[in-house]
Amino acid sequence: MASDTPERLCMIGLCAVDGVGPATVARLKRAARQLGAPLHCVAAWPADRLRRELALTAPAAAALAAAEDPLGTGRALLQRMEPLGVRVVLTGDPGYPPDLARFLGPHAPPVLFTTGDPALLRRRRVAVVGSRRPSPAAVAAARALACSLAEDGIAVVSGGADGIDMAAHTAAARAGGTLAVPAAGLARFRRRGLAAWELARAGWFCLGQFPPQSRWRTPQALIRNRTIVALSEAVVAFEPRDVGGTWHTSRWALRMGRPLFIAAGGRRDEHARAVRKLVRLGACALDLACMPTAQELARLAAEYRPPPRPDQARLFE
Repeated sequence: MASDTPERLCMIGLCAVDGVGPATVARLKRAARQLGAPLHCVAAWPADRLRRELALTAPAAAALAAAEDPLGTGRALLQRMEPLGVRVVLTGDPGYPPDLARFLGPHAPPVLFTTGDPALLRRRRVAVVGSRRPSPAAVAAARALACSLAEDGIAVVSGGADGIDMAAHTAAARAGGTLAVPAAGLARFRRRGLAAWELARAGWFCLGQFPPQSRWRTPQALIRNRTIVALSEAVVAFEPRDVGGTWHTSRWALRMGRPLFIAAGGRRDEHARAVRKLVRLGACALDLACMPTAQELARLAAEYRPPPRPDQARLFE
C-alpha cells in the first residue's frame, strides 16, 4: 500500500508535530532529495544543524528535535484512521486538489485527511462563511444561497463552525453537496444539523489538514480559512466583523484575487464598519433581503474585478 512507504509515513508523522508547518516540511523534502537521504533521517538532524543548513526557524528546529520518530507516529496515525474511514492524500497524489498548490504555493498543506464523497472536489466550488452568532435574516439568506448553489451543481465550501457555516452546510448537503474544512481533526468534527438517516444519503466531503484527533485551536482556524479560499472560485461572507474568522477569510479572498461578496443588513455597527472596509478593498456588497441565485452569483463573479493592488488587504491587519 502506497501509504506504507517510509516517506509517506514520515510525511504523515511530521504533520502531527506542533510548530512544523508546510514550509518546514517542504524544506525537509527538498534537502532529502538533494542529499539522496531518507526524509526521516533529515528530520532527525540536531536542531542546530536544521537551523544552519536548512535555515529553519529556531522554534521549528526545536519542535523537530523534540518530536518522536515521525515514522512511528505516521504508522500509528494510519492505524487509528482506518476504522474511522479516513483517507490520506499527499501533495502529488491524484486526489490532491490542484488549487491548493496553485494558490497556497509552499504553504499548501502537505497532508490531507479526507472522508466522504471525493467527487465533490471535481465540482465547481463556492465558499459560504460567516458569523457564529448571525441574525435570523442572515441564516435564512445563507441557507437559501447554499441550496441554490447545490441545486445548480456547485459544492458549497465552509468551515464547519456554528452559525452561518453549519446553516450553509446542512442546506447544501440536502440539496446536492457540501465540502467542510474544519479547524479540528476529522475525528472530532461533528456534522451537526442532519439526522442520521439524512447523513446516510447527504452529499458530504470533509477535508482536514490536521491530525484526526487534534482539537480546535485558533492558529488552526486561521490556517483553515486560507484553505477554504484556495478551494473556492468565489467567497460569500455573511455579517463579518472587522476582527475574527470571517474577516480573516475575507482578507485572504482579496489577497488571492477571488471574487468576494459581503452580505450584511447593517444590524450592528461592527458589521457596517467591516463592510465599508472590505468594499474599499475590493469586495462587492450584497443585500440580505435580496440575495442572488446561483446563476446570478455566477454572473456577478464573472464581472468581478479584483483590486489592482492585492497587497492593500494588509491595510487593516
